[in-house]
Amino acid sequence: MGNHELIEKLRRRDQRAYEAIIDEYARLLWVVAGRYLPKSAGFFAEDVEECVSDAFFQLWQYPERFDAGKGSLKTYLCTLARNRAVSAFRKQTRNSTVSLEDCYEQLAAAQPEDPIDYQALYEAIACLPEPTREILIRRYFYEQKPAAIAEAMGRAKKDVENRLYRAKRTLSVSLSDDREDQR
Repeated sequence: MGNHELIEKLRRRDQRAYEAIIDEYARLLWVVAGRYLPKSAGFFAEDVEECVSDAFFQLWQYPERFDAGKGSLKTYLCTLARNRAVSAFRKQTRNSTVSLEDCYEQLAAAQPEDPIDYQALYEAIACLPEPTREILIRRYFYEQKPAAIAEAMGRAKKDVENRLYRAKRTLSVSLSDDREDQR
């Protein structure tokens, strides 16, 4: 049974067509939603499941919104799942700020190969201006990708990348100056 036939049956509220669509696309939607709701950012399998369920439910409620002339059923469902996941990510991270103290604790707990003066690094990071400091912390302590940071903070991805580059350069100069002062 092709997608066009499945959609026609779905529009007539055929439960078997709906189940066939779920069987066909559930794993793919899990992957799509999971990309935007990583465990490292505090999301759980239940969050991903909710996004996937919402996408399928929206298809069931409004099958007429799918327009085969604009794209495939696969693309439409992936877009629904992605949009739900992005909304969930934004909702969770909208008002959350990254604590510099939490990052310092993570730094202190790390066991690097080369000894690092964590106090100097902590102070250098604390001297960075906002939002650069938060971008740096999100990237290197919470392991968020630049695109996710940009979306969470309402900034352009290129701005996030530029701020990361400048922050790393600033920290490098600052920390190398501190090492020279100690010699």
